[in-house]
Amino acid sequence: MADMLELSTQYRTVGIGCRRRLLELERTLRSGDFDCSEYELKREITMLTAMSRDCIATSNYLRAYFERREHLERLRRQKTGI
Repeated sequence: MADMLELSTQYRTVGIGCRRRLLELERTLRSGDFDCSEYELKREITMLTAMSRDCIATSNYLRAYFERREHLERLRRQKTGI
């Protein structure tokens, strides 16, 4: 089960990294100082938005699943007197 918590942490780390890059690209777009086409920059921003959202959502899901599982295991142990 600890692997699931570790995986949750990894997803969150990747999501935060995507978000940082996304903010950086948004600043670049606003400044108008970019080498590639505006279309390419907006496309990358769109992709990073989805990736960031999905990674953080997956992280939240895994953490919640882990916490529910732990809670149920504690209840089961209390019920059986272990």
